Parts: sequence; structure tokens; C-alpha cells
Amino acid sequence: MKENWRLYNKSYGEVQRSLRIPPVLAKILVDRMNEAEIPKFLDKEGTLTDPLCMKDMDRAVAMILNHVQEGHRIEVIGDYDVDGMSASAILGRVLQRLGASVRVRIPDRVEDGYGIRPYMVEACAQEDVSLILTCDNGIREFAAAHRAKELGIALIITDHHEIERLDGQDHLPEADCVVNPHRADDEYPFPMLCGAGVAYQLARALCQQAGIPESPEWIGYAALGTVCDVMPLLGENRKLVYQGLRQWNQNPPQAIRALMKVGGLEKLDVYTFGFVIGPMINSGGRLEQQQKYIEILLEEDPIRAEKMATRLYELNRLRQKMTEEGIEAGLREVERAKQDRVFVIHLPDLHESLAGLVAGRIKEKYQQPVFVLTGRGKNVKGSGRSIPAYNMFAHMNQVSECFIRYGGHPMAAGLSMMEEQIPRLRSLLNEQCGLTPEDFVPVVHIDMEMPLRYADENMADLLETLEPYGTGNPKPLFAKRGVKMRRILWMGRQKKAMRILVWDDGAEYECVSFRTQDLAQRMEEGYGKGIWHRLDQGEVLSEGVLVDICYQVGWNWYRGNKKLQRIITNIRCSFGNP
Repeated sequence: MKENWRLYNKSYGEVQRSLRIPPVLAKILVDRMNEAEIPKFLDKEGTLTDPLCMKDMDRAVAMILNHVQEGHRIEVIGDYDVDGMSASAILGRVLQRLGASVRVRIPDRVEDGYGIRPYMVEACAQEDVSLILTCDNGIREFAAAHRAKELGIALIITDHHEIERLDGQDHLPEADCVVNPHRADDEYPFPMLCGAGVAYQLARALCQQAGIPESPEWIGYAALGTVCDVMPLLGENRKLVYQGLRQWNQNPPQAIRALMKVGGLEKLDVYTFGFVIGPMINSGGRLEQQQKYIEILLEEDPIRAEKMATRLYELNRLRQKMTEEGIEAGLREVERAKQDRVFVIHLPDLHESLAGLVAGRIKEKYQQPVFVLTGRGKNVKGSGRSIPAYNMFAHMNQVSECFIRYGGHPMAAGLSMMEEQIPRLRSLLNEQCGLTPEDFVPVVHIDMEMPLRYADENMADLLETLEPYGTGNPKPLFAKRGVKMRRILWMGRQKKAMRILVWDDGAEYECVSFRTQDLAQRMEEGYGKGIWHRLDQGEVLSEGVLVDICYQVGWNWYRGNKKLQRIITNIRCSFGNP
């Protein structure tokens, strides 16, 4: 697939001098943010904003403490994803510490769907619940809020999702308190917290007002939710994730210790949160009922925690197999509709919880917007994943008559609809998309050109200053043109990774790559199948073949030891490319 390689090119000398930081760090930071933001970015040890600065936080704290003091029953209603589970764990634990009579409810992904529902409120009334506390949901659940008001149940909504606005004003549910940093009247300085981040700030405020210490493990749950909800790792999110990872690597709670054991993890980082721990937790809600797996995040007995972790590991393996089967079916459907610019794929037998995963993988392959729909008749549900050039939610608004229910943001969405509307949806989305072939070409943003001799242990240590990496703060990407690729050595039986030996400025360097299919395609297109066959067989090419590479440098941890690693992320044949 064609790529546009773009090199950042901003002046960084003044920042380097004023902050007295190495030029590589200055160059990377200036390319990514305004100069005024850099000192705050580097201060990842700093404290968070006082939680009472958030609108309605003081009222929420006073109401919760009053219900605890009166011995009233409290119900926390969360969400089935990792952010919602993490937020629920934080609020469940802080309320337990305060001595509350509390129960945590996680809605079923299939039976309940997302958010608090009126029948959940009615169930609370039957069980003498006096206060409902939502987390990671509720900001658009007007019917449920109204029902709580009718039944005389106090309702506190804590959420982080965008707020509906009517005539320029926030349209808020009829709750007693609404804690959401996206409120127009909220002066909280960092609105990009996830649901667990908001819950953590509420827990801090409760402990401050009650005069008790917060648990050091809670910030780890906030970090987990932040990473798994793909929030930008800037501002307070950067502090949450950095400090949360440090805390859990020193002393993880029993649940995380058990998940690390079954997942074969030695160390936690953004990657293991997003691709190992998070998917295991998510699998409970995808293939079974997430309600029973909230217990693992609240569990303190190591034997029970490991038993639940083992089941989540097994479910995640099954989920992976089902996802791969769904991707294969989805790709077959794409082949039948290659002329479309927005793919609308109907896989009626796919488990609805996997639609978003399948859509994401197909989007990555084709770099085109994708909707994956499941189910039949009146019960078609779906998820969409998009590209930067296509605001998915805005385009869904233009065809809202096709849906029973929908929601989302520019890069992802969820929906329900009638099966009979699918052809119309496909037609309208493609007619109105406005996409051009250039929109489907991914852009590779390169921080700087750098010879491989500088990608050494000192550079790896230096770049650790910018961690944690993730959304909004990607790992620095370097480029070098005209290196000689001399040999590849496959890693593993499935050939999903390779070691690559290259020459640059008269010295040999070992790199690794995980984009093996891309490499094979580029080599065949540029130098022919003969050269690629020789490389594939492990032959050493004394003359080498010229390639341009994009690469990352850092430390790889394995069995307690760390080793310098250069990872080639992108490659192209070098024919005098600019």
C-alpha cells in the first residue's frame, strides 16, 4: 500500500536553550506541541488538579457522604468495557472503604447495551436503593434519569462522553449531580479524562472530605482505563498513566497480579495494558456476562483472582479465534464491493461484540471507513471505524433515518437498525462521503532523519524521558534513506516477525520488523520476486538492496533483562526518494 512519508520540520533551538534539554528531545517536542505546553508535558511526576474544581464535584461528594452516613443502599452502574470496569472498581472500592452498603452493576453488552436504562432504575427501587452512581455512562440517558426522579432515587452521573447541546446550551439529564469535565460551565482545565479518570478524581475528593487516605492502587485503575479507552496521553492523562504504571509495577493488586501471571507478563506498560490486560478483561463482557468479572477487579483473595483470570485468558483466546474468522468473512465481503469508498459489511452470524474489532482490522488493511453489521431482521447492530479524512459520526447524522439508535465520534461509532435499511445505508453513505483516492493513503509522520549509529543505548535512555507513549504521544519515529538490506531471519514458525540485517555508513545493524507482509510486498514490487526469494530463504546478499526505512529505538525487556532494539515500522525501495 502506498504511504506518504512526511518529515516534521520546525525550529527547536530556542526550546533547547531555554529548557536545557538535548536537541533530539527538543526537536520531537516542538514538532508535537506548542512551546508553552512542553514544561507541563515533562512534569509527569506532578499532582492532578484539585478534584473539587470540577463542576458539581462538591455537591456529589456531600450527597454520597450523607447517604453513607445514613446507611442507605448505593448502586454503582458502570459499563462493560475496560474503562467502565476500571471506573466501577475505583468507586466500588472507595465506597467500601467509607463503609457504604454498595453494589456494583455492570450492564450486559448484548441484553442491556450501553448505559443506564429505566428498568435498571426500577430494579433499584424494588431493592430499596437510595442513590445511583453512574460511571463512564449516563450523560445522554434522559429516560433513565427522569425515571429516577419519578421514583425518588437520588442520581449522580459521572461520565466523560461528549454532551448533547441544544441551542448552544448543554442538554443534561435530570440528575441531582452531573460530573463531566466536558460541561460548558466547567472550568476544570483538562476535559480529556476517561471515565476511570473522572471516577478517580471523585474517589480522591471523597477521601479528602472524609479525612481518610486514598488507596495507592486506585491510580492504576485510572491508568488502565485511560489507555484502553484510547485517550490522549497528554496533560493529566500522562500523569495518571505514568504514575499508575509505576505503582502497579511495584505492587499490583491481586486481580492484576493474576492477569499478569496467566498472560505471561513480567512488566506492565502501555502496550500490555492495551493489548494483553485490557483484551482479557474485555473478553468477559464480549462472550459472557461482564457482571461476574467485575469481581476480579474487587477480589483480594489470590486463589479466586487467579481462577477468574484463567477463565478470562481462555475467553480471550476464544475471542481471538472468533475475531480472525470474522475478519476472513469480512474480507470476502470487501472483495465483492471494492468499488465502495465506505464499506458496509453485513455478517449476520458474527457475534455482535466482535463487530468493532473486525471493523478496525479491515479499516487498517484498506485505510477506508468500515461499518460491520451483525444480526438479522429488526435486530441488526453494528460498529464503525474510520480514517482521519472521514468524520464518521457527522456522516451518520446525515443519514440518521436509517438507524433505530446510533452514537459515536469522528473515528468510531455504534448503531442499531433494521436489516431492510442496509442497502439504503450503503448507497447513501457512499453517495455523500466526498472521499478521494488520496484520502485513503496513510500518512507516516517522521520526527527526524537519523543515522542508525545514533540509535544506541544512550538514545534509548534519553527517549524514556518522553514515556509513556500512546495516543497523542506516539513513540518517536526516525528515518534513514539508502541503507543496504543484506539478510532477513524469520522469527517463529508463523513468520510474523523477522530480524533484518542492514548496513549504514559502513557498519552493520540488526533490526526487527513485525510488518512482514508489507516488507515482502515492497521487495517484490521494487526488486522482483527473485531478490525476495533469496531474502526469504535467509541468503546473505553481499551487494545488499537499497531501502529507505522508518524505525523506532528503545529497550526490549525479556526475562528480567533489557536489550537495545531497533524496530523497522515502514520500508520502501530506495530509488532516489526525496
